[in-house]
Amino acid sequence: MKIALDGILVVEGKEDASYLSSFITSEIVVLNGFELAEETINYLKGKRVIALLDPDDAGKEIRKKLNSMIDNVFNVEIDINKCNRGKKNGVAECEINHIIDALSPYFDKNDKRQTDEITMFDLYRIGLTNSDKNIRDYVSLKLNLGKCNSKQLLKRLNNNSIDISTVENIIKQYHGNK
Repeated sequence: MKIALDGILVVEGKEDASYLSSFITSEIVVLNGFELAEETINYLKGKRVIALLDPDDAGKEIRKKLNSMIDNVFNVEIDINKCNRGKKNGVAECEINHIIDALSPYFDKNDKRQTDEITMFDLYRIGLTNSDKNIRDYVSLKLNLGKCNSKQLLKRLNNNSIDISTVENIIKQYHGNK
């Protein structure tokens, strides 16, 4: 069974996200290290953010920067001694039970996600997976979801409980503005 969190989980890199998504269902946003893209920060503002960053100097520096840019950040600390495989120390090298213990205060015990989530087929049907990226960017901008590919868009629509009719109306607006 996968765990749902009451918030968006923020991690440093793709390896972390890949590893965590094997046992966490919630949205995971990748910061790409020190990058902290403006679109990503704008997307996270006003949302409940759970920061799970590597327990090293770089992770501490990224955490400091993230906390200075976003108000609603819940910082999850992990023990570096329980997060190492070989020469690497970080979230992707942590034991699952250690991460689950660290995240337990943020479990969504009521998991309020809709049962009628949007699917990739829905995005295909309304032209968002194979259309030009300008339409997808327009929809993302209108819904304040940040720039994202089709897969990220699908996740963000569902995690923000946005229904398909809302997306269809925005696509109509896009075509009406041309």
